[in-house]
Amino acid sequence: MKIIQLSATLSLGFCITSAYAAEPNFEAQTVDPQIAIGYGLAIGDVDGDGDQDILLADKRDFWWYENPSWKKHLFHTFHKGEKRGQLRDNVCIAARDIDGDGKVEVAVGGNWNPGNTDSEEQSGSIHYLGSLGKVNPVRLPHDPTTHRMRWVDTGDKNYALVVLPLHGRGNRGGQGKGVNVTAYIPPADPSIGNWKTAIINNELHKTHNFDSMSSGSSDSVVIAGAEGARAVWHTKGTWHSSDLALPDMNNGAGEIRIGKANPFGVYGKQALSQKNTYACIEPLHGNTVAVYEVEGGKGGKTEWQRTVLDDSLAQGHALEYADVLGTGSLQVIAGWRNPNKEGKVGIKLYARAKEGEWKTHLLDDNKMACEDLKIADLNKDGKLDIIACGRSTRNVVIYWNK
Repeated sequence: MKIIQLSATLSLGFCITSAYAAEPNFEAQTVDPQIAIGYGLAIGDVDGDGDQDILLADKRDFWWYENPSWKKHLFHTFHKGEKRGQLRDNVCIAARDIDGDGKVEVAVGGNWNPGNTDSEEQSGSIHYLGSLGKVNPVRLPHDPTTHRMRWVDTGDKNYALVVLPLHGRGNRGGQGKGVNVTAYIPPADPSIGNWKTAIINNELHKTHNFDSMSSGSSDSVVIAGAEGARAVWHTKGTWHSSDLALPDMNNGAGEIRIGKANPFGVYGKQALSQKNTYACIEPLHGNTVAVYEVEGGKGGKTEWQRTVLDDSLAQGHALEYADVLGTGSLQVIAGWRNPNKEGKVGIKLYARAKEGEWKTHLLDDNKMACEDLKIADLNKDGKLDIIACGRSTRNVVIYWNK
């Protein structure tokens, strides 16, 4: 393991006593140095032992890493025999316990072909796999260019698999039909098929990623695209959406995250009051990290304050926005996958200092060409850890929060 000492001492705002956050301190542990690409991560209890495991959508296979040994197991593969060199790459994975049995149900996307927006056969695929010991793949209908997916709580302990294609069907250069953001509603037994579908938004023409979090009885969803951002929610059996109208975006956004409180932090409850705050990487595969915070507008009108934290990323491709330090203030974690002007890849953490300005801290210095990252308390010590996978660096790394 390597100890990463972040150089600046943080004195974060929003604290209600004179005690400020200690200097961020993360310990890097490589759990896999030999992945193929590492398109996407998911976190969840795979084997039902109460620990959060790591799942990976790699180029050819879907893997899971067992907590706490981090032993690597094959969850499923479609690339067998001659097909191993013929099928296109896997691209995304979603995991959540949707039936309450203690094990996550896994869905995956494959046949990655962003250049073909016309053919379901040649571009994209969606499969519900099931849970460990009950893997029985079910292929679901899809639009081309399947790219991202999440399990979303629609209320009353019901879940939908929301899938985000990269392009609208038949689009050329981001022009044409809107992207069909689709919710797949599983039947009582998801392994038998007969899933219902609903298009929950089709206003954007080129998208990249989305986020969700609990907002009362169900989850809210926010979607990032070249034309901006949209919010989607489900209530009383109906899907609704609205334009977030985030101002002054750098040609839209590729990544978007909702600000999330640290449930373990001393000041975690205070962070819950920080509503309507988002972080973005702009534009798609962009260089800019920005946060959007709401200010009180006249007549109840929402007015956004945009703050640019960084404009030096190269192919920014991974993002989280949460109170990982447990202080009651939110931090942004952003990763990029191509060498920047300094010839380096890595991950940065952005946090507010006592005076209110944002400070930048280098979390990974040229060892992680970050394709995706997640946060979770993997060792149950009350601190949120950071998990990342690298593209050209071909690694999966846990950054333990010390």
